[in-house]
Amino acid sequence: MKHFEHPAVIENTMKTIFAYFLLFSTALGQKVLNTEENLNGAKSLQAVINVGVVDITLKGAGDSNKAYRVFCSYSDEDRVPLLDYIVSGNKGVFRFSNQKNGNNFPWFNMHDVKDSARVELSGTVPVSLTMNFGVCDANVDLGAMMISDATFSTGVCDFNLDFSSPNKIECDDINIKTGISSVTVHNLSNAHARNVEFNGGLGSVKIDFGGKLQENCEVHIKTGLGSVEISVPASVNTVITAPGSFLNSVDVSGFYSEGDNEYRSTVKSGPLLKLDIDSGLGSVNVRSY
Repeated sequence: MKHFEHPAVIENTMKTIFAYFLLFSTALGQKVLNTEENLNGAKSLQAVINVGVVDITLKGAGDSNKAYRVFCSYSDEDRVPLLDYIVSGNKGVFRFSNQKNGNNFPWFNMHDVKDSARVELSGTVPVSLTMNFGVCDANVDLGAMMISDATFSTGVCDFNLDFSSPNKIECDDINIKTGISSVTVHNLSNAHARNVEFNGGLGSVKIDFGGKLQENCEVHIKTGLGSVEISVPASVNTVITAPGSFLNSVDVSGFYSEGDNEYRSTVKSGPLLKLDIDSGLGSVNVRSY
C-alpha cells in the first residue's frame, strides 16, 4: 500500500504561515506575573485553562498544600493573564486564561506576540483538568498527580503530554481533540485511565504506552489527514483494530493477525489494552517493543 507523505508537508506549510504571522507582530517588552494560592480546605480541584498564543508548561506542584502556582510573562497590558480561584464546599475551582477578548485564536491580530506560562497544580487532591490551546507549544506532565479526568483541545499546536510517573488515582476519561497539530504522548499506561478518546484533524500523532497498565483500557483514535505512530510494550496484553483502505496505509509489527483488520499480542494475560484506530488519509504504524 502506498504511503502518503504529503500530510506532513501540508502541516509544516500551515505552521510556517502562522509562524510568519507571529514574526511580523509587534514585539513589546515582556511583563511578569508570579502568583500562588493554597487549597484552602478544598478536597478536589477543577482546573480550566484557556490559552491563545503562548508557550505553556504544566506539571504537578508536588506534595505541597498549594492549589496552584503560576509564573507567566506577557507582552501587553490588555493581555494580562486572568486567574481565579474559589472554594465551594470541598471543591476548588481554578481558572486561567490569556485569551484576548475571549478569543481562543488571537493570531488573527497582527499585533500579538507569543507569551509564556508555567502552571503547577496540586499533587495532593484529585484534579479534573480541561485545557484549550490556540497557537502554542504545550508541554504537560501529569506524572505523580491525581488526575480524575482530562480534556485537551488544540488549534495550531505542538502538544507534548507525559505521564512520567503513575497517576495516583484511577482516571475515568482522557479526551484529546486536535486541529492542525503535532501530538506526542509518552507513558500513557501510567495514566491509569479506563477510556481514552483521540480525535485528530490534520497533523502527526505519536503515542507511547510505556509505564504500567494497571487495568483494562479502551483507546479510540480517529484522525483525518496525517500520520499515526503507536508504540506498545511487548509485555502488554493488547488487541488492535486498524482497518486499511486505498486512502491510507496500515503497518502493524510485533503482533499477529487474527483477520478482519484485528491484531493480537502474544501476551494474553494481565490488563487488556484495546486499540481502535480509524485513519482517514495518511499512514498508521503500530509496533511492539
